[in-house]
Amino acid sequence: MSINGKTKVNSVGKAIKVMELLHKARRSLSIKEIADELGMHKSTLHHLVSTLTEFGFLSQDPETRKYHIGLHLVEIGQAYLEQLDLKNTAHPFLERLAMEAKETVHLMILDQYDAVYIDKLEDLTQLSALRCSSYIGRRASAYSTAAGKVLLAHLPPAALHDYLACQKLTPITEHTITNPQILLEQLKQIKKAGFALDLQENEVGLQCVAAPVFDLKGRCIAALSISGPVSRMSTPRIEKKFKPLAKSTAKQISQALGFSS
Repeated sequence: MSINGKTKVNSVGKAIKVMELLHKARRSLSIKEIADELGMHKSTLHHLVSTLTEFGFLSQDPETRKYHIGLHLVEIGQAYLEQLDLKNTAHPFLERLAMEAKETVHLMILDQYDAVYIDKLEDLTQLSALRCSSYIGRRASAYSTAAGKVLLAHLPPAALHDYLACQKLTPITEHTITNPQILLEQLKQIKKAGFALDLQENEVGLQCVAAPVFDLKGRCIAALSISGPVSRMSTPRIEKKFKPLAKSTAKQISQALGFSS
């Protein structure tokens, strides 16, 4: 690693130590108190604290000039807790869905424009050797997965525009959509119809259908999907059986999270 690279890593490490100290202290601290506790020079610390304050990770009391945890850090923590609550709430519904569909069921969220698996249930009674290579915590290209396309379809217009402008649509399989305009038109239809399909776009031999999960404020915070081999998840079977199951279960989870259409 270059000297500049080491400097950046060291700076991040020092910034983390500052936030951890304020978290453990449970009270506001001055620059001097932070410097003494962490053994840092005040000049170095002042730059770190100013940057953290600028981005909302720390906040300064205008009267005492002391620092405490900022609102943005609280928001990040709250987002994490909401994800835990989402998984806990959705899991029993996903269990029932996996048993009824007799296929693999996923719950996914969007993180930095990647689709991330946060839960997975498989029906192990199926003897087919073809199984999803997914696992909890894995990241996938949003544009090539049914759940990812659902999540993209519900982005604010400006965010979706930014995504399409910076995301290179690399073919994952020969079926992957790589034309931004075609993808955009499909995303519009997905939002309107309330479901998305992955027709071997992310993994050859596997097809999926996904539906959106909404929170109390009506935001699409996740998507659930049903995935299986083409032999069992043909397009007609998706339309007749799996699409209604996905949409119905997503609606039930949304209602459990407080959403009312």
